[in-house]
Amino acid sequence: MRRFLLSLIFFSNIAVAQDRPIGQWRSHLPYNTAVSVTGSGVMLYIATEYSMYSLSRGSDEVTAYSKVNGMSDIGMQQVAYDDYTGSVILAYTNSNIDIFRNEEFFNIPDLKLKTVTGTKQINDIYTENGLAYLSTDVGIMVLNLEDIEVKETYTFTANGENIPIRSFTAAGNDFYAATDRGLYKASKFSPSLQAFSEWQPLDGTRNFIASESVDNKIFVATIDTLFALESDTLRYIYSNDSMMANLVKGVTGLWIMEGNSTTFKTTALKMNTGYQLTDTININGLCDELIEYPDADTPKWIASKSDGLLKRTLKGDPFATGRPKGPGGIGNFDIVASDKEVIVAHGGYSDTYVPSYSGDGFSTYKDGEWKQYKIFSYPPFGDSVRDITHIYKGTDGTIYLGSSQSGLFILKADGSYEYYKQNSFIDPSVTGPGLYRVSGIAIDNNNVLWLTVLGGTPHELVARTADGQTYQYRVQVSRPLANAAAHLVVDDNNQKWYAAPRGGGLIVYDDNNTPETPADDRFINLQAGEGAGGLPDNEVYCIVPDKDGAIWIGTADGIGIVSCPAQVIDGNCEAEKRVVQFDQFAGFLFQGEQVRTIAVDGANRKWIGTNNGLWLISESGDEILERFTKDNSPLPSDIIQKIAIDPQTGDVYIGTEQGLISYRGTATQGGTENSDLIAYPNPVPTGYGGTIAIKGFVENADVRITDISGQLVYKTQALGGQAVWNGKDYNGRRPQSGVYLIFATNKDGTETKTGKLVFME
Repeated sequence: MRRFLLSLIFFSNIAVAQDRPIGQWRSHLPYNTAVSVTGSGVMLYIATEYSMYSLSRGSDEVTAYSKVNGMSDIGMQQVAYDDYTGSVILAYTNSNIDIFRNEEFFNIPDLKLKTVTGTKQINDIYTENGLAYLSTDVGIMVLNLEDIEVKETYTFTANGENIPIRSFTAAGNDFYAATDRGLYKASKFSPSLQAFSEWQPLDGTRNFIASESVDNKIFVATIDTLFALESDTLRYIYSNDSMMANLVKGVTGLWIMEGNSTTFKTTALKMNTGYQLTDTININGLCDELIEYPDADTPKWIASKSDGLLKRTLKGDPFATGRPKGPGGIGNFDIVASDKEVIVAHGGYSDTYVPSYSGDGFSTYKDGEWKQYKIFSYPPFGDSVRDITHIYKGTDGTIYLGSSQSGLFILKADGSYEYYKQNSFIDPSVTGPGLYRVSGIAIDNNNVLWLTVLGGTPHELVARTADGQTYQYRVQVSRPLANAAAHLVVDDNNQKWYAAPRGGGLIVYDDNNTPETPADDRFINLQAGEGAGGLPDNEVYCIVPDKDGAIWIGTADGIGIVSCPAQVIDGNCEAEKRVVQFDQFAGFLFQGEQVRTIAVDGANRKWIGTNNGLWLISESGDEILERFTKDNSPLPSDIIQKIAIDPQTGDVYIGTEQGLISYRGTATQGGTENSDLIAYPNPVPTGYGGTIAIKGFVENADVRITDISGQLVYKTQALGGQAVWNGKDYNGRRPQSGVYLIFATNKDGTETKTGKLVFME
């Protein structure tokens, strides 16, 4: 019987797809910075600005971690390792704490949730015998790593205020706490370490930033001077004009990390316990931490804030090591996704349109690999192409990149490029010298490239025809920022829709399919209020056509919908503020929310990004289907900047303030005919409780699943080109093992398709 079932699978006309399940998340975070490094004898653990990864010292294999696979937060401060329990302690910038052990994360949110006056930053982590001593701005928090709990807290006070603890270490039978008001010592065996009176002041004046113990000798440092503790008295050892950033215990010596904030370089100096300098490492970029191993080549692993994890063997120069694949930056101002390829713009500007001055350029993702295009490393960008904020990909594979500073960059499929900035068809901005601010890109139905230009330039619209002719337009509409435009879409009627920044509403422009003849062009300015355009608010953040041709407009106060765009310029159609009812309350659609981005999936449902998370609503907007926040999902942040959907796969790419993440959605783009059906999983394994996805349908096809005798088991309608099933029949039971038939039909019955699905025992 088993052999018969497998042969049916092989010869059926439903393809087996190796794909990820519906509802699965995937992080796409950058790993090109490193803020902290720790490790055991065989594994290194590297904290980046946004997440963590491990590296096997034996095989160089890397494993990335994020909220998707268990981390409780994002934004790393430091990591430390405890040999006694095999635990990694993760400290976040928001004072949250995770313990990582045996590939599991355990959260200790006590410090994050603690209500205090002032800051709660974690400054240093010291481990000993299964305990972790966290130096924080509110005292020393002691964690029991075996039991995953807070054991106790030592609070230092002066004049009724907490004394921040900068570093903590031990030598012999004593603990030492370096603070910004001196150095303190206490016996490890004191029964009342929580009492500040138990801590003996060895120095009560200096602002110490680091401490370390090497061969039972205590070293402490201020920002410019190193001291050694001898008979409870501080002895001056060393000073330098560079800023001391940290002290690190090495193999038979102390590493002094010195950073130069002017040259952005770090010098790591090694000193033995006789106070002699024995080694020097010069590093590009600022670095606070390294870890050294007593191997034959004495490798040093350095956490570089600009170049990621570096390795240095013997006394050679440090070099970059393997790290997880990721985009070139954390910014996600624009995203384009199609056919398993993603393009991400890493630049940006504020709500008042001030550029972010990012040099991270853009990144592409294809076949599981990220490729980065950044200043300095991508030669055509040189050192000047900054703040890529808008992307458009043509049908021929050409990528058009608009910068909020540096004009238009066009990258062709063969790798050649064109660059337009000064002395081109793009006017310079009046908002800053040398700024050429492209704020929207689209190609219309006649294959004409259109740009919007931001910053009060003489011409806010630019057109370039397929034969290279360019035309500029000035639209005579009074608005807060004269002759400024942002965002751009082309509707089914070849009209151009764009925002007038800083509260100027929305402009609809019709070039009458003759870009060379502006005299026959028409336009209208839509604003808030009945009779003025019907917008919910004059600050427009996004404009998106849906699958029915309606225009959805995200504003600072909800969503407006133009259902009759062909009649807008004639003044016969305004935006509708749709009244919807959620739970017990009725109101306008997303009233009170800043709607920053909208994307339409294959089922014409809308994904909405706000400052309060991610929403999936029904086609008409009258039902909330999903809501995701950073608290109930792996979202890195609730501030959503951009959403893009790959119509072929249903993957929803969500650009947040703290990084990019994707979600496997339930809807894909429907075709004009039923194609080979692809299911995941098929066969359905024993005990599988997830969603079964079947795609390859015509749009919104009728889908029925029967047993081998023809009895109906499940019926649904495809969401665009994909149907989803929870794997249960109408009685809520999992079908018995065997072969099940799939029948798909379009609305008029002219397109049919059959397939087979197998449930295993």
